[in-house]
Amino acid sequence: MSAAEHLALAQTHLTAGRLDEAMNAVRQALAIEPDNLDAMLFTARLVRSSGNADAAAGLYSAILAHHDDCAEAEAGLGACNGLRGQFSVAENNLRHAVAIKPDYFEAWSFLAEALVEQGKIFEAMDCFERSLAIRPYNETALSKYLFYSVFDPRYDAMRIADLNKDWGEKVSANVTALNSKRQPGGGQRIRIGYLSDEFYERVTARFMAPILAQHDKSRFHITGYARNAARDATTDELAAQCDVWRNLSATDERAAAQAIQADDVDILVLCTSYRAETRTVLAFKPAPVQVCYSNLVSTTGLSAVDYLITEQSTDPDGSDAEYVEKLVRLTNRNIYQPPAAAPDPGPPPCLEAGGVTFASFNNLGKVTPDVIEVWSRILHAVPGARMLMKSVNRLSDSGAREYFENLFSSHGISDERVEFLTGDNDLQSHLARYCRVDIALDPFPCNGGTTSCEALWMGVPLVTRAGTTFMGRQGVNYLGKLGLEDLIAESDGAYVNAAVALANDASRLEALRKELRQRVVARLFDAQSHVQELETAYAEMVRRHRAGEAPAAFRIEENRVLA
Repeated sequence: MSAAEHLALAQTHLTAGRLDEAMNAVRQALAIEPDNLDAMLFTARLVRSSGNADAAAGLYSAILAHHDDCAEAEAGLGACNGLRGQFSVAENNLRHAVAIKPDYFEAWSFLAEALVEQGKIFEAMDCFERSLAIRPYNETALSKYLFYSVFDPRYDAMRIADLNKDWGEKVSANVTALNSKRQPGGGQRIRIGYLSDEFYERVTARFMAPILAQHDKSRFHITGYARNAARDATTDELAAQCDVWRNLSATDERAAAQAIQADDVDILVLCTSYRAETRTVLAFKPAPVQVCYSNLVSTTGLSAVDYLITEQSTDPDGSDAEYVEKLVRLTNRNIYQPPAAAPDPGPPPCLEAGGVTFASFNNLGKVTPDVIEVWSRILHAVPGARMLMKSVNRLSDSGAREYFENLFSSHGISDERVEFLTGDNDLQSHLARYCRVDIALDPFPCNGGTTSCEALWMGVPLVTRAGTTFMGRQGVNYLGKLGLEDLIAESDGAYVNAAVALANDASRLEALRKELRQRVVARLFDAQSHVQELETAYAEMVRRHRAGEAPAAFRIEENRVLA
């Protein structure tokens, strides 16, 4: 075989997920032609795919030493630097790659990701659009583009919905649905299947654990479908709460759908839909009734999905037009389970520090220049106040820190008043950071979700700016239930006023620190009541399907179905 034939074989193995065989084939190609650039690039790509970013970066650098105009090597090195958390360095690599090769759509997408990780959401979205203009619907960009669109204030609710609907129509047109003819609810128990690629120590698991634990197993048979290859103690805990647990990580979407169909579930519930690729299994319609629940950002866009679980505060009347699915409004759309071992909230730090500490621990992409301008107004209005920012490991990047320092500085806020925290190794350490915080500031138009739950549970009140999208009304949801409506703002000015008033009320901060966790547990984290509503909704979905009724919106109140 020639070097080209070995390289073609390597590509076949890679496409099938056989990394070891792919590596053996590309080594054969290099043995024949040691200077074969395509084979060298392929080797570096394989090493990067295996998760060894350092080794792959070394290979790309070696290629660039002899081929300094190689866009593929520059983009590969940028991707490696992104994996290593060096986002500003990655940005430079990727800008060089697209300068060499302007139609390199993958590099434009990688560049967008590096920009998001530094908080540069406007530039990032422009790069995603550039990638999609060069290669429409390309998988490198599309899923992330749909997700990050909710961060960008230039994208309103209908534009976001239309983008997701367009994606759903494209997927559905290329899928042959299984369309099970089975009538749901024929057995003694309704058969529910929960599907996710995050059934391990991730955010999804923290929302799903109390659901699985509280289900009435005498009425519902529960199957967990894990699309994640990773397995840890959290996976084992989730699996123990299910009647059946299936690992579908090694299957493609159609095979996963066929496995679900073979189990004869009545209702398939998607637990992680914020990334487009996680929704595709449902396009095959493996279950007679399909539901989108938890960890969502907008409509799935898939006509095969019948219902979406939400509530009035996040999706008020009139928002139904933004969804393909029919909306099922509960009184509390989801539940979060905090860790068993976590620090006590303690007193508000302002009592000893002599000044108020504001904070945001959200994804940096949500913190737009408009948000920084409003936060700066708050800091100017509260003398001595400080701001803490934290976002996983992103703020370990010097470029991200410099970007936000410059934004604050442009509004007259000195570096001494803003502190950037790096990521923590475990959830307990992360939660302990809230002991340094008096008031959490919600970004907008995309509010915090998990971060808001964590802040409130740690006794830290949240000030939010109400938006018009599902993601922009999460703060409204949480604060409304907690009786903190005065911390919900409808304008930038009202947001500033609410934050300043709270900062100037030390006695209220102290009282909230003492009582907020108990209020959160009772009103937000009431798993038993939530699961009872969810089960009532499931039973109604099955009843309607068996009666031959088309899916239609309904709401649940006090475990009663209201049209």
